[in-house]
Amino acid sequence: MGFKKTFDKCIDCIDLHRKKIVIGSLCVLGLILLGIIFVVSSDELSVEKESNILLKNIESRQYTVAVDYYSDCKKKFSESKMQRFNKSITKKINKLLLESGDNYIKGEMPKEQYIGLINTINTLENIQIDLERIIDQSKRVSEMYKDENITYDIALSYMNTISMLNGIVNELDVYKNSIKELYQSRQVYEEAKKNQDNHMYYEAIQGYDKVLEKDDKYYELAQKQKKQCIETMYDYYRQKIDECDSNGNYEQALKYVQYIKSYYEDDENILSLEKEYSKKLSLYTLSSDDIINLISKKSGKKKDNLSINSFYQMIDGSKYYYVEVFEYEVLVNEVLINAKTKEIYSYRDNDKSYENNYSDGYFRANSDGKIQFTISSEKAQFILENKLQEKGEKYKEITQIDKDKANRYIEDTQKFDQIVNSNDNLYYYELVNKGFFKPKDIYMINMYTEQIYIISTEKIEEF
Repeated sequence: MGFKKTFDKCIDCIDLHRKKIVIGSLCVLGLILLGIIFVVSSDELSVEKESNILLKNIESRQYTVAVDYYSDCKKKFSESKMQRFNKSITKKINKLLLESGDNYIKGEMPKEQYIGLINTINTLENIQIDLERIIDQSKRVSEMYKDENITYDIALSYMNTISMLNGIVNELDVYKNSIKELYQSRQVYEEAKKNQDNHMYYEAIQGYDKVLEKDDKYYELAQKQKKQCIETMYDYYRQKIDECDSNGNYEQALKYVQYIKSYYEDDENILSLEKEYSKKLSLYTLSSDDIINLISKKSGKKKDNLSINSFYQMIDGSKYYYVEVFEYEVLVNEVLINAKTKEIYSYRDNDKSYENNYSDGYFRANSDGKIQFTISSEKAQFILENKLQEKGEKYKEITQIDKDKANRYIEDTQKFDQIVNSNDNLYYYELVNKGFFKPKDIYMINMYTEQIYIISTEKIEEF
């Protein structure tokens, strides 16, 4: 049979069985397609299954197992299958990450678990984190803290933990810094509130002024509290000014005046008090250098050799400085210095006294701690003159003498020693000359009590 006849025969056969051939071809093609679909579906089901296993390990906190499982998948899977696997697990992890963030914020997930999740995600390669959704969640956390729906510790912990994610870098800093700023502002508010409760109104106002305006609720509260402080501070600080004045603390008194003046600039009483205490502070405040210079000038000692310890105190309404005086670091005197007159009084009683030639008088502390000053020699003589006049005794002259010279006129030395060795043994000795051919009498005048004793050749007794 020739080729042409054979060809024609095949054509006729195909023509005759065309329908069967088409159906058969389509069946074969369908089987091929079904095979391809089955293979692809089977592969996709495998990817889904593998990604679910990995996710389950992460959710059950088997982080090491999850990381090892991911590494095994990389080794077993083809490149295309691994790409599909990464795409599948990425969706699941992004969802898990957001849900875990919400659970941590609500206190339904421990911190350790949240950190473990972040660290595990960082270990898995080629997982693409949806940063925009993380940033949105972080913004929401910042707003929740502002609205006081979560605590500062939770908000900041969330920010610090989520910032550990690979690829985050500095995107969350604005929200983290906002939380810190609001926290610090609220801390300032709470401290200001404590100061207000403790009547430290000026300090409270300074704090309220630092509360951030963007923190709406606390800013409004701060403005109300500040207004209340300004209204309350006037009477309270006026009372404190009077207390400082009675204590001689003119520096603090002036501070209180200036506190009030900050918010009552045109108040005439406050302006007058400012002038008054500025003057008092200038006149009645002695620095260490002022005291050393004064002692050096009165004593003739070089000021470079002197040092002091000092503090001020009020005595009978006047301000004094109590001073321990050291020369070459050796205690050489204890003095009281009148802040106004600059008079110096050295300590002196029967138990303790200091040798010096520059005191304007003496002082001592009684058993109850009260300060007692000696009278001056001029006052002692004045008291004696009045007493002699009162008793009608005439005299020619009164001369102050020292103790050693007074001893010459004393016969009853036992009685004399008994008197001078008592607790009040500090005396001025006055020699009274009553004229020619008349005996001279010695009078002892107690420096502290003003008690007068007469000493004659015959007796020693109160006068």
